[in-house]
Amino acid sequence: MKISVIKIDSLRIHEHHIEIIYLADKFQFSTKIFYHDVSFSRLMEKYSQPIIQRIVSHIALFEGMKLCSLFPEYYDISVIAEYLELPILDLFLTIYQGVFGQHWYENNITNYQQPEIIYSQNLGVSQPTYILGDNHTILAGCGGGKDSILALKMLEVGGIPFASMQYSHSIYGKANFQHDLISQVLKSVKPVHKHQISIYDDFTEFPFLKLYFPENSGITAPETPVSIFESLILMLDQGYNYLCLAHEKSANTGNLFWDEIGKEVNHQWGKGLAAEQILDQFIQEHLFTNFKYFSILQPIYDYRIFYNFSKYPKFIPNIHSCNVQKPWCRKCPKCAYVWLGLMAFSQQSIVDEVFKKNLFDDVDLLPTFREMVGLSEHTPFECIGEIEESRLLMKRCLERDLSGKALDMFTEEILSDSTINWQKIEEKYNYVYATEHAIPDWIFEKIKDQL
Repeated sequence: MKISVIKIDSLRIHEHHIEIIYLADKFQFSTKIFYHDVSFSRLMEKYSQPIIQRIVSHIALFEGMKLCSLFPEYYDISVIAEYLELPILDLFLTIYQGVFGQHWYENNITNYQQPEIIYSQNLGVSQPTYILGDNHTILAGCGGGKDSILALKMLEVGGIPFASMQYSHSIYGKANFQHDLISQVLKSVKPVHKHQISIYDDFTEFPFLKLYFPENSGITAPETPVSIFESLILMLDQGYNYLCLAHEKSANTGNLFWDEIGKEVNHQWGKGLAAEQILDQFIQEHLFTNFKYFSILQPIYDYRIFYNFSKYPKFIPNIHSCNVQKPWCRKCPKCAYVWLGLMAFSQQSIVDEVFKKNLFDDVDLLPTFREMVGLSEHTPFECIGEIEESRLLMKRCLERDLSGKALDMFTEEILSDSTINWQKIEEKYNYVYATEHAIPDWIFEKIKDQL
């Protein structure tokens, strides 16, 4: 079976949520985005219906990108075309090609660049406006992992007021369960406001792909880029000018270079500095001139993040990062990597209490650890650090007298190589790259000593 056209069939704005209906030829799917403390009628009175419609249309455009996992020939955006501008087509292509490299690789697709975007009515024109108010409270995302809570703590210690933004997605389970997990993390800091978004998506939640396209490797979605546009609703509602996420320098490096297409494949591309700058520039030029998006952890690698995180042992029991079964499945690459980093720096007894087992001794995870340290074709397609970064973490675990089959493998196949310059590697990953980021100067001055 081949899908010819994916289409935004309808877009409706209700009082507290957005409903988008998509078509993939004869199949229909819906995405519903609930804002727990936003009144869209009040928001339209504050800004105007066309401005809110424009933002919601950008959300619908990028939410629809997940249907491009079906390799359609066309993407019909006619229903929202009047609220979009020509440069959005270039942005869509850039985001799609950056995010979907892994999907191409997993499906061995070398001759597909993107669906052709079609529309039966003219596109609109750029009409940049501004966020009303001058609220210097930072809207800071919190996904419940080590990075986001460390970022929030840095803002708090730096004396910078922040509001938290958390969202659930139906692909990860019940919304209340996800929000409760994140709320446990937020108890460790004091945001001035807590915002919640809940997303229900039957394309990703239901077994459609497995039943109709079993040869397809799975669904890919531009999770970070679309969340940037979804956050704009909260920023408009509260008058926030700054959006802060917690993406590390490690996200800038891909999993492999794919010779057949001559491009790097990077599972984390949407979190990297290049994507951050592209999205920030687009929104400032075409939507809101007084908007700023940045990552507060961009100056440092994961290695140093794990070190900084170890200063807050009370955070460990509440964080979660697993994308398979929250809080931890203890079987996936993300669980294995977080275990590795925590065991390298944090209090071992607390980590043991959370994970309940020595993941270094799990034979099912041995191939994953081998991928992490560069003994396979590519690193795991997950949000993890670079090869030498993982090696450095394993070396540190050995220095802490930890043991397990994965560490035995590392000792025999990596540590035995006397040509490796461990000092140089540590200098790279334990360094603060004070100029390689997009953090506003006034914020960086207040948090730089914590990096």
